[in-house]
Amino acid sequence: MSTPDVIVVGGGIAGLSAALALHGAGRDVRLLEAGPRLGGVVRTETVDGFVIEAGPDAILAQKPEGLALIGAVGVADRLVPTVPRTRTVFVLHRERLHPLPEGMMLAVPTRILPFLRSGLFSWPGKLRMAMDLLLPRRGHDDDESIASLLRRRFGAEAVDRLGEPLMAGIHAGDPERLSIQSTFPRFVELEQRHRSLIRGMWATRPRGPAASRSAFYSLAGGLGELVDAIARRLPPGGIRLDARVSTLTRTAGAFTVRLSDGSTLAARSVILAVPAYAAAPLLSPLSRESALLLQTIPFVSSATVALGYRREDVAHPLDGYGLLVPRGEGLRTSACTFVSSKFPGRAPEGCVLLRAFLGGARDGDVLRGSDSELAALVRREMGAVLGLHGDPLVQRVYRWPRATPQMVVGHRERMARLDALVGGLPGLFLTGAGLHGTGLPDAIADGERAARAAAAHVSLGQLAHP
Repeated sequence: MSTPDVIVVGGGIAGLSAALALHGAGRDVRLLEAGPRLGGVVRTETVDGFVIEAGPDAILAQKPEGLALIGAVGVADRLVPTVPRTRTVFVLHRERLHPLPEGMMLAVPTRILPFLRSGLFSWPGKLRMAMDLLLPRRGHDDDESIASLLRRRFGAEAVDRLGEPLMAGIHAGDPERLSIQSTFPRFVELEQRHRSLIRGMWATRPRGPAASRSAFYSLAGGLGELVDAIARRLPPGGIRLDARVSTLTRTAGAFTVRLSDGSTLAARSVILAVPAYAAAPLLSPLSRESALLLQTIPFVSSATVALGYRREDVAHPLDGYGLLVPRGEGLRTSACTFVSSKFPGRAPEGCVLLRAFLGGARDGDVLRGSDSELAALVRREMGAVLGLHGDPLVQRVYRWPRATPQMVVGHRERMARLDALVGGLPGLFLTGAGLHGTGLPDAIADGERAARAAAAHVSLGQLAHP
């Protein structure tokens, strides 16, 4: 095998995006994936006509990198938006499902009448949330937690009934610890620019045709189609599965990776696109401080439970995208997506597909149960909420050990220091969820950034040593 220009370690979406960008730039690239499949947390299964996402189920349209990649690999004709007629999200409060008020942007109310009519918040809570329109902006720009910002602007009720379940659903995280600057920097910008988050949302909300576009997209056969499409674009022999890297060394301006089977591979540049805790031991011999900084990024474990039912065996109309469960409700299921209501073609005719979430920062101990125990837990809890009857047609449990990074307060400053340290190791680049963002578009963007930097490094080396 020839010596490649760049080795990409890790076959998740960031590593795949980096490898594709390098190949597109004319660089010889090898992608090494420790496991038996590509995609990382992106995994789709089709079982008896049910299209099941084990991990993320959608790409945020507001960040362009995801849709751009889908177009670049030739599967834009497979794009499907969320179903427009069922955009409601429910929140469980006192054992009743309350629709999230229309116009609610995360935890920010942007439409007055739906907000005032909502039974989710008390009247004192509504008045406190409206105080955002009058409160001054924060006097300094130090990082703070998501809960801290929401509590300052909207009060404790907004955190308990909305902020906490949203963060449990989106980041599997604790809003008291997650950094607002790293997870939702837009909120920081809106407060600084407009003083009020509500006023900021009013000023920046989409208008015209953009206002009616879907906020989320998937592919007709699930997001696994994107992984397959990227793999098809990479050169034959450019991907190695079951190729776990055990050590990384740097000599004379080049890098050598040793695999767990004893084989080695050298390249001018290396991109580490693995979780921070997996990158740390590889980086430690080259920069101990960098490795220690990577180890400061906590990760949480979670599980998703997919249940396919006959339509008549579910009493709830499923007239929305799903439901959130605040911690105070006493359930261990943190959220449940009505998959077949959210995207078309996810269940056979006359059937529905649900997907529930367990674990995360809120309740990691629940994952000690067996798969059958987790599924039974979800069926019992969601059965009482949604009116589930009988046995499901399809039941799948997917576990994600240490799969979700938690960008806690101070994360941005720590990553700035990490970038400076790694910058002192020419030819080595880091990417992946939890470093400079989270979610598929962020991971794609960061993988492509690392690819550009690696390609530039190789070009400089070729100019210096033609």
